[in-house]
Amino acid sequence: MDLGSLLEGVRGSGGGASLLAVLTVFVQEAGVPLPLPIGGVLLYLGYRSTSQPLLLLALTVLFLELATVLGASAKYWIGLKGGRPLLHSYGHYVRLKEERLQNTEREFRDHGTRTVLLGRTLPGITMIVPLAAGALGMPYRRFLPAMATGSGINIVVFVMLGFWAGQSVIGRLLQVGLSLRVLTTVALVAAVTAIVVVLRRRSLLHEPEPAADHSRIGLLERALIAGVIAMFEMGVGVNLVLYLVTAVGLLEPERALLRFLEVTSRLAGGGPGALAALIVLFVAGGVVWSLLYTLAAKRYLPGPAAVRGLLFSAVPFVASMGPLWAFGFGPLGLALGAGLIPFAGELMRCALFGVGLGTAEELMRQASSAGARKQLVSPAVAS
Repeated sequence: MDLGSLLEGVRGSGGGASLLAVLTVFVQEAGVPLPLPIGGVLLYLGYRSTSQPLLLLALTVLFLELATVLGASAKYWIGLKGGRPLLHSYGHYVRLKEERLQNTEREFRDHGTRTVLLGRTLPGITMIVPLAAGALGMPYRRFLPAMATGSGINIVVFVMLGFWAGQSVIGRLLQVGLSLRVLTTVALVAAVTAIVVVLRRRSLLHEPEPAADHSRIGLLERALIAGVIAMFEMGVGVNLVLYLVTAVGLLEPERALLRFLEVTSRLAGGGPGALAALIVLFVAGGVVWSLLYTLAAKRYLPGPAAVRGLLFSAVPFVASMGPLWAFGFGPLGLALGAGLIPFAGELMRCALFGVGLGTAEELMRQASSAGARKQLVSPAVAS
């Protein structure tokens, strides 16, 4: 991606922490990956603050810390409400027995503060720490100060590095960060694919283990968690495709995306507000579609979970192509000047979201059902 073009809109007026920067950090900390890497945003904000009073730089760090705390807290909740029952229900399929899981939870509760504090300052694992803390049952009163301290250190280091470093140094750091991001994305795709395949095969042969009683998930919670997981899977998939096609010299998808952002910004009157609005619509749309699928559409669609999700993806696809035409991007996005690439990209994006939504919702439903059966059986066993 042309990070310079995208990050130029992040700085907002006066080089301070714009709404776009705060939204970018919050959304990605909450678990939805975007083409704007957080490290790049922090470096660029620090660099653009060199000509401003130090008070504005301090406010930048403060707003970014607030966005990080809120986003990581949302991810902690996802780990607690979603990851915890999944671990208890499906952990034995990946050789994580109940006894070992309980020992791991006990150790994390005893020593989790240092783990969270250190993990939030190490590149590559910062995004995983809140999920792990929630899934392993770390109390939020201990998670919050450790996470806030580690994140604050991370933000200050990156922003001040951007403040003191020159543009050439920042460019090299962004390239290193992008390479690490590509490797992390590939590793995540491989790991998630392997885990889903294993769980899918083994859960067809065996019932999931009952989850802990306090880990049961309500219908709305299940829909929201499945939606976030689907947006994460979709974002990782789209980012990976963009990285791969750029690596082989195919720049048309990147140019089409930048052209789309440019035209959207112009239609909205310019400035970073247009991209901020797109991020809000992107996240809100994922939540709405996940609620619609879980609460209504799922029961009317045939086939296994992944197929149901793929069939459902036709709804958000049609709903997105219509406004593109209405706003002047032409039928199938042809007015962007990239042929059928926008059409194919949107189709792929919606398909990834649908498959992820169907699979995640089914796994969450099975884990919740197992927990409900345990709660029903336990009184009878006790008597």
